[in-house]
Amino acid sequence: MARTPTKPGKRLKAVIFDLDDTLVESTVNYGKFKSLVIERLISWGEDRQSYRPDETIVAILSRYEQRMRASGMSPKELDSRLSELDKIMDEVEMEHASDTKTIRGAGDLLRMLRSRGVKIGILTRGCESYAETALAVTGMLSLVDSIECRNSKTKAKPNPESYLRLVHALGVEKDETMFVGDHPIDAQCAANAGVPFVAVRTGEVPDEILEEVGSLKVFADVGEMIAWFESNLKD
Repeated sequence: MARTPTKPGKRLKAVIFDLDDTLVESTVNYGKFKSLVIERLISWGEDRQSYRPDETIVAILSRYEQRMRASGMSPKELDSRLSELDKIMDEVEMEHASDTKTIRGAGDLLRMLRSRGVKIGILTRGCESYAETALAVTGMLSLVDSIECRNSKTKAKPNPESYLRLVHALGVEKDETMFVGDHPIDAQCAANAGVPFVAVRTGEVPDEILEEVGSLKVFADVGEMIAWFESNLKD
């Protein structure tokens, strides 16, 4: 059953964006990323059959964390292992970060929003160094007010905790924001936070899926959003 889109609430004061395949073309080798994580899990005694490389990294890490908590592993040991997995992912993310390219219209959209007094937040499951590098090499870092990354001390999307922490950092209310992304995980995060979600096709997720997960609207890319935001930000 398709999820009903969340409608905008108060006047828009901040737009929160996913990063990879929303504002920038991802340079991350996710196949390598997931394979290295799975191999480390196996080295810790996990069954290879329990983790598939065609799953999202969110599913892989969530399953591992659930299994370890159920097994009685101490929080300290689990945190240590998750930190080690973070380091593996950080290294893969940074390999080609300096080659990051912007998606058409991304910089123009951010500049337009800022000119209207709208704050910009970035919510990504990437590490802080990767996010800052990707935004810097594409000329967008100075346009961003706050970034919430995987390394932050909150649960990552689709858990709403990271979104709500970012809202707080931006100094706005949840109902004064909306989330823009390319993936069902982004849509789930928006739904969990109770905020509108606007989708882009640049992540190669089929339109019917983006509509089913509760997108308010679906655009070809962020550049196509400029006129829509301009019309919705009129006084």
